[in-house]
Amino acid sequence: MPELLGKDFIPPDIRGKVTGAAKYAEDFRMDGLVYCRLLTSPMPHARVRNIDLTEALRMAGVVDVLTADEVPEQPGAATNILTNEPHFVGEPILAVAAVDETTAQDAIEAIKLDLEPLPFCVDPLESLRPGGPNAYLEGNTVVPRQGVQELKWSAEDFEAAEEGQLPMGEPGAEWSYGDLEAGFSGTALTLDETFVTASHSHHSMEPRTALAYWENGKCHVRGSTQSQSFVVPGLANYIGIEPENLVYVAEYCGGGFGSKGSAYPCMAIPAYMSKKTGRPVLMRISRAEEYYLGSARPGFQGRIKMGFQEDGRISAVDLYIVQESGSNGGG
Repeated sequence: MPELLGKDFIPPDIRGKVTGAAKYAEDFRMDGLVYCRLLTSPMPHARVRNIDLTEALRMAGVVDVLTADEVPEQPGAATNILTNEPHFVGEPILAVAAVDETTAQDAIEAIKLDLEPLPFCVDPLESLRPGGPNAYLEGNTVVPRQGVQELKWSAEDFEAAEEGQLPMGEPGAEWSYGDLEAGFSGTALTLDETFVTASHSHHSMEPRTALAYWENGKCHVRGSTQSQSFVVPGLANYIGIEPENLVYVAEYCGGGFGSKGSAYPCMAIPAYMSKKTGRPVLMRISRAEEYYLGSARPGFQGRIKMGFQEDGRISAVDLYIVQESGSNGGG
């Protein structure tokens, strides 16, 4: 809206936000509504050996349980809706629906979960060392259009780097433009620097709460996203329906910073639970859960070599990045 540049104006949603009239996903209620809570992984990588739901299902007010076996598995390194092999602390394993959140949480705590610990890694460089732990059983890197693969550097690759320098072993992917060698020849100054940028969570003020119900063959979802329409194809795919059978409403969004630009897997949990129970389902995400489930900006360990001409022009750049992509290939 170029006509607003340099002028004071009132955004159309500001009055609702400052007066409290704005309704977010967790503010909506419906007849027959049940509340959903998540049982999440206490381990960074594990395999579910057994789940004992006996005590939880006996509790008054518990309506139903949704497990990973009842939702589709996502391909590659994508985060799953629910999973029997969690790849990070806080990844949802199952969901419980009850008449209120307290009962649902009490049921979660009554579930007996048997997990087999699996190898995990928090430093990508350690994963690249010979014999280093992998984030996935299939490997430790995500190669574009090829999926999860294993990539290890040699001991010589690490020994070749000086103290404070990033080792530069075989890359998982690379691209180039122009003649790099010619660009560095005859430069007045060449810089070779190693740098680190930390990963950090977007941590929006409004967590990833979602409400879902089914009516006349369509799934209705209220959620927290930065777009009303862009998320529809992805969310419909998570739910397993055609986009025309999804009615999505994102009236207000309490922050996103890019992390809510598209659909995210946990949005589908209340939809599957609603279909199973035949009742509307509200899944409120806690602040702690938002930290685990929300997107994060990946951290970099990088090394950059730049060639400068006498007049200050940059004639060549060679950039090498080891990206800390978390458990799902980044973001």
